Amino acid sequence: MKDHNGVLMMQRVLLAGTLGLAMARKAAAILEGGPGSQPPREAEGAVLRAILDAANECLGHFDDRPAGERWCDTMFHLLDLAAFAAEFGDGADGCC
Repeated sequence: MKDHNGVLMMQRVLLAGTLGLAMARKAAAILEGGPGSQPPREAEGAVLRAILDAANECLGHFDDRPAGERWCDTMFHLLDLAAFAAEFGDGADGCC
C-alpha cells in the first residue's frame, strides 16, 4: 500500500476498523443502559446519535438507499459489530 505522510495506508485502515469497533461497543453500551433500563441521558443520547449518523453515512458507501431508509440496517450492522468486538477482544478498556 502507498505511504501517505509517513503512515502506511494499511495502518490507517486498521485504525479506522479499531475506531469503528470501539464506536460500536459504545453504542451498544448506551443502548443496553444501566439498572432500570432508563433511556440514555442527554449526553449519552447525543453520543449515540453521532455514532448512528456516522454509521449510517458509512453504510451509504455500500447502500444507495436514502439515509432515512437505511436506519434499521444501520442499527443491525452496528449491533453486529459490537457483538464481533466483544468476541474479538474483551473490550473492557474501549480500545483494541
